[in-house]
Amino acid sequence: MKPMKQSTCGEIKTSVLGFGCGSVLGRVGRTASLHAMNVAWDAGITFFDTARSYGYGDAEALLGEFLRGKREQAVVATKYGISPQAPGAVKRMAIPMVRAALHVPGVHGLLRREGKHEVTFGQFTVAGLRASIEASLRQLRTDRVDVLFLHEATAAVMQQHDLMAELDALIKAGKVLRVGLYAGPEVVAEAMASGPSTLGAMQFGANPFDPLVANLAEHNERSALLIANHPFGSKERVERIEMALTATADDMNVPAELREKLRHLNSQALLEAIFGLAVNGSGVHALVFSMMREDHLRANARAIESSRFTNVDLTLMRKHLLRWRQTPARTD
Repeated sequence: MKPMKQSTCGEIKTSVLGFGCGSVLGRVGRTASLHAMNVAWDAGITFFDTARSYGYGDAEALLGEFLRGKREQAVVATKYGISPQAPGAVKRMAIPMVRAALHVPGVHGLLRREGKHEVTFGQFTVAGLRASIEASLRQLRTDRVDVLFLHEATAAVMQQHDLMAELDALIKAGKVLRVGLYAGPEVVAEAMASGPSTLGAMQFGANPFDPLVANLAEHNERSALLIANHPFGSKERVERIEMALTATADDMNVPAELREKLRHLNSQALLEAIFGLAVNGSGVHALVFSMMREDHLRANARAIESSRFTNVDLTLMRKHLLRWRQTPARTD
């Protein structure tokens, strides 16, 4: 394993880049998933983020298999709140064909739309939590998870005092080190401002155009573990980021050194900018998303390890991006 930039939050020390398991045994099969995990581990990634619902309920088991002999060096986060959607026999047989079709241009979006199913968010029970964590521990082949997130939580969950008490009990029993919310920035901001002290971890989207996201770290008085996800968001958001940074390069009020860095924004420089905006000087401890292609994963690791942008550069870039948050992406 190569060393990778680390961050520390209390008892948790993690690689700054995390491996998201959202595609494991869903869009990506067993062999390719294990290969991606191995490449991530060799690159120094020690944070693995999964959920009960990922991979039709099987992603945790594959991650547990991969982490055999490595568990004490890894940080594992999982989630409770969305139940696995087990495919029927016919659908299970069709999964390999669907995965193959995802590589055909134009098919990915269609399959994603056709494959949607109804999921109810924000419904959590003590009984459901107990069953979910026991299943997670069994699947992950471990006696504890480092972080347990309430998956797609709404603000109402903070008023479920029995659920908060059960989360406290899981921490006291040593089954979980930290618990928190996987939620939108509005819910996360409310939780950090006035939520129960039980909540010591937050996961949210790394949207550089969202003022709430930009200011979350300033309000982290509880020293919560902050995990950002989905740094690209969408093709349109990436285009908007590129447009904003190109405009920054043309702004004569911006220091010449930064304008020069932004003048020729190739793909690696854009990666360094997007990742740097998410984690460097932002108070975020780790950035996690799905990385299943080896070339992408290695480029992502390079962008985290060696960035041309300083924290001063990134502070200026954040200010410019916030001004662009309503600007539409290119349509050509």
